[in-house]
Amino acid sequence: MQISPSSKKITIGVACLALIIYLFFESSNRGDFYIFLEASKSLLNGENIFQKTYFDGYHYFYSVLFALIIYPFTFIPVHVTVFLWLGFNVWLLYRLYHIVSSLLPLQTLSQKQKNTFWILTFVFSSRLIIENLHVAQMTILLLYLCLEGIHSIQHKKIIQGAFLIALGINIKLLPIVLLPYLLYRKQFKASLLILLFYGVFAFIPSLIIGYEQNNLLLKTWLHLINPLNSNHILDVDERSFHGLSTLLSTLLVANVPDMYALNLKRNIADVSLTQLSYILTITRLLLVVFTFYFLRSFPFKSITNKYHQFWELSYILLLIPLIFPHQQHYGFLFIAPAFLYCLYQLIQQKPTLLSLKYYTLFSIMAIVYLTVNLKLILGEFNPYYEHYKLLTYGALLLIIPLSILRPKSTNDTLTSG
Repeated sequence: MQISPSSKKITIGVACLALIIYLFFESSNRGDFYIFLEASKSLLNGENIFQKTYFDGYHYFYSVLFALIIYPFTFIPVHVTVFLWLGFNVWLLYRLYHIVSSLLPLQTLSQKQKNTFWILTFVFSSRLIIENLHVAQMTILLLYLCLEGIHSIQHKKIIQGAFLIALGINIKLLPIVLLPYLLYRKQFKASLLILLFYGVFAFIPSLIIGYEQNNLLLKTWLHLINPLNSNHILDVDERSFHGLSTLLSTLLVANVPDMYALNLKRNIADVSLTQLSYILTITRLLLVVFTFYFLRSFPFKSITNKYHQFWELSYILLLIPLIFPHQQHYGFLFIAPAFLYCLYQLIQQKPTLLSLKYYTLFSIMAIVYLTVNLKLILGEFNPYYEHYKLLTYGALLLIIPLSILRPKSTNDTLTSG
């Protein structure tokens, strides 16, 4: 059944109106953007924005430059600022849709398969997208800067790509995982430009707040995010924390200082803080070393196959919420590219995969979906999901189908020239 152009316009109009209403109500919540705005005010008042806490004791973890960029928005009503920010995030999601469409060979799918792919993509990612919008967070922007930066470098827009990735690293350190990847893939010019842009972004606030104040803030920020801090090893300050540091703390320490923990056993051992630090470091290193499985080449070989590169990037981005400490549920939006890759492969390869293999991978993806989205389906039991850190298990489990569903015919995509 074909939809008429007029019906299509009406549908789009109704959807846009519903979206505007949704964003209007979401912008009335006290999301994290309120913290960003308060930190911006404090910065221009000469305060140390990384020592000070906001509202219920929350720290500002983002950059000095970002606090300066958003300062003009402190002069307009907060509700309006957050509404504009959420609208900007919706545009970023639209842009991510186009980037993914260019990286995955969707032309190999029929129209029905494409529709299935995008529906499943939304279904798998819905909880993560909704929570990012609900708390007015930064993850959508950071994921956009990563993929848009790589997309630009692929299309020989190296300055633009390096600028975007460096901006992402400046705002929050997480996209730094792309720097060693680009070096490995022989993108030396892009890597050097990222470092140069990052240095410029770090220096720019000195022109407004002075060199000494900016230097003090950078030192305080480095101390705040130091992964060797005990609170980043026993990473359980908030119930909504996830990632390896939080999961291993709850599994390997009997009485972690988690004020939100349920009276239900979850530890399987009781090790010292030093032992936990060693185990956490080794586990992180193992996951990082496993990146070579996806790279499948010696260093300094460029890659021309965008599909293979999307597979590599899916794993590298998936590592971000796992290996970095202090990761909230919304930060797991970084695993979305891995969703997309696996869903595409399952749809595209269904006719050729052995039945047992297909249904095994399908079952794993179904479990991954539940671990990520149970809060959306049966939210009344969320304290249990948070207690047992199901979201982290889901991200770890996703590595299995991502590893098995390798791109076909990748041998001719790597070049040393």
